[in-house]
Amino acid sequence: MGRTTRSLEMIFGVDALQRHVRPWPVKARFAALLLAGMLPNADATEDTDTPGARNWEINIVVSGERTAGGREYAVPAADVNYGLGERTQLVLAVPHLMLREPGTDTRSGLGSATVGFKWRFMDLEQAGVALAMFPAYSWSLSASSVERGLSDPGHSLLLPLVLGVHRGDNALFVEAGRNLVQAGPNEWLAGVKLTRQCMATVECRVEVGHTRVAGAGSQTLASAGFKWRLAEHLVLQGSVGRDVGPARDDKRQVAFTFGIQLLL
Repeated sequence: MGRTTRSLEMIFGVDALQRHVRPWPVKARFAALLLAGMLPNADATEDTDTPGARNWEINIVVSGERTAGGREYAVPAADVNYGLGERTQLVLAVPHLMLREPGTDTRSGLGSATVGFKWRFMDLEQAGVALAMFPAYSWSLSASSVERGLSDPGHSLLLPLVLGVHRGDNALFVEAGRNLVQAGPNEWLAGVKLTRQCMATVECRVEVGHTRVAGAGSQTLASAGFKWRLAEHLVLQGSVGRDVGPARDDKRQVAFTFGIQLLL
């Protein structure tokens, strides 16, 4: 699984801004309509929170990154999360990508599909400490996308462990894990995310994510972002960052996401 597929916030995970709400009668049909154009956002550290039993969390964003060798966008980029229980969450993403490189025409098509399952197996509420595991399986949907560089060949299995610590309006999340790749070198990954309730309806966040690939070196992405609750079921969110460290051809000069989160 490559950098784009690895990006599951999957990563706009549920956090202090989310409140558990009563399910809407139409939410299952609404989520099904979004499955045609989904993609996880830019690299992000996972958290230990879940949507709550029978609740949906849907993130729809524009995301992209620029390197010296080209630009890659996801329009829209989205992921759908469903709370199977109070401590469990199912995630599904089927991406549509656009890739632009110097001297070539813009390519677009399906990327790798991803399905993930989060389980918060330890939850010490009084101490504000939680542990979660978040395995995610990815596979290519189209041989054509593989040939055009839009999808990674074969299968991959991501196995991260996430620690969450909450203290008042602040939260710290630490992630570490292994990505087992069928058609390439395996990867080690780690990340740290700090969130703070800056205002009653605004959460601020900073994070650093690190990936190391055997024989190919490592990359570290530093970013800052926000979540702004506009209404009970609607959150505006965004982040921007760049790779730090030694220069390399695929060093991200900028990586961004901007969009909305629907809580159903």
